[in-house]
Amino acid sequence: MSRAPGVRFNLPFLHGLYVAFNAIPDAYFLGDGPSCVFAKAEHIHGRHDLFSTLLSCGSDHRVQYTGVNVFTIAGNFESQIFAALKRISKWPDCGVIFTGAMPMCSIAGSDYERILREALDGCGKPSFLIPRRSAVTGDWLDGYAGALEVLAAGMDLQGAKAEPGTVALVGHLMDRGEGDQLANVAELERMTRALGVEPVSVWLSGRPFAHLREVRRAETIVSLPYGRKAARVLAKRLGARLVEADLPFGLEASRRFMTLLGRELGREAEARVFVASELDAVVPRLEWSVPHVFENRRFAFAGDPHYAAAFAELVEEVGGTVVSTIVMGGAGHLPAERRQALESRPGTLFEPDRARLRSLFSESTRGEADLLVCNSLGVRYINPSVPWLEFGFPSEHAHFPHDEPFLGFQGALAFLSRAANEVSKGLCLKEALR
Repeated sequence: MSRAPGVRFNLPFLHGLYVAFNAIPDAYFLGDGPSCVFAKAEHIHGRHDLFSTLLSCGSDHRVQYTGVNVFTIAGNFESQIFAALKRISKWPDCGVIFTGAMPMCSIAGSDYERILREALDGCGKPSFLIPRRSAVTGDWLDGYAGALEVLAAGMDLQGAKAEPGTVALVGHLMDRGEGDQLANVAELERMTRALGVEPVSVWLSGRPFAHLREVRRAETIVSLPYGRKAARVLAKRLGARLVEADLPFGLEASRRFMTLLGRELGREAEARVFVASELDAVVPRLEWSVPHVFENRRFAFAGDPHYAAAFAELVEEVGGTVVSTIVMGGAGHLPAERRQALESRPGTLFEPDRARLRSLFSESTRGEADLLVCNSLGVRYINPSVPWLEFGFPSEHAHFPHDEPFLGFQGALAFLSRAANEVSKGLCLKEALR
């Protein structure tokens, strides 16, 4: 995260943590802190994710808080933490419990590990302590990855036994339970099954804690960008093969994903057959839109760093040019080679000052972009005068009651279809205003 002063185009640690909890439907969290611990869940439930279960009409919310504040922090608050954990553990839908502290509470010195152990003794439900990280030094991507790492390090893997021909996918960003992400999970599983291997666990996929524990059956851990450390921890604990893959976002990226897995899993022939079949199905459907909508068009992106690099490649695959990239996350989230390639592009900015975001965007695009692909924060802070397509976390306006992936070959087609429609509408509006 940038250390330059000012409010950055980024989101804090807790947002990413809650995205992770949102994707584990039986996970409950007790935050030691004031009401802002609860308020951040409202940024996901019903806003970004219409199907979120983080909050409840019955007040048995999956995000709870102790209510300690600057006036009560000096007192003995351990009994309230103990009681809250006891209460949560008795809720029938609770399958796993997490707890953590806001920075001001962590310095009070409460022994959270002891409190967890004593409060949950005999309840039979696993519990995890989120490390004492400050929102000042960690952003939303750190929060999501941190949740996966805590699970990977502390999960009971008793009975672990690698089954031949099995994989676990660790590090998928399951940012909501809507049709786009449900379809992404299905697409990732379809792609791996096409190689003749079985995906026994996907971290994360909207499935409960018991599904995550199925990782103990995996012969191979396939690491995706949002859980690199967790994947390494699991591979070491399980003695499993580790394969680090990039996001299959775009046609070429999907081909690389399948080629890599095919090579590492000894399924190269199956990978070639699948790639050829998918391209035969997808490419003809782009024959009209590529020359009419994408070629020689100018695109801009504002959002997730992992998708920023992949988006640039996808646009160039169909003949377009990326003229501006504004990243919601620190440059350190990308490997050095990928970061340098992105920084070498004109108009690339990592988590700029929100107050200057709109002017920086206008300078880099000269107001001539044919389409801005961005998340809700991008829409809010850039206030674009060009056509825009909402994509990524958070997305408060675009929702998916139906299944529509954006990963894999089929996902690339669906995403390009959405983008083509927005570019076409923009061109028609531009013509009408002349």
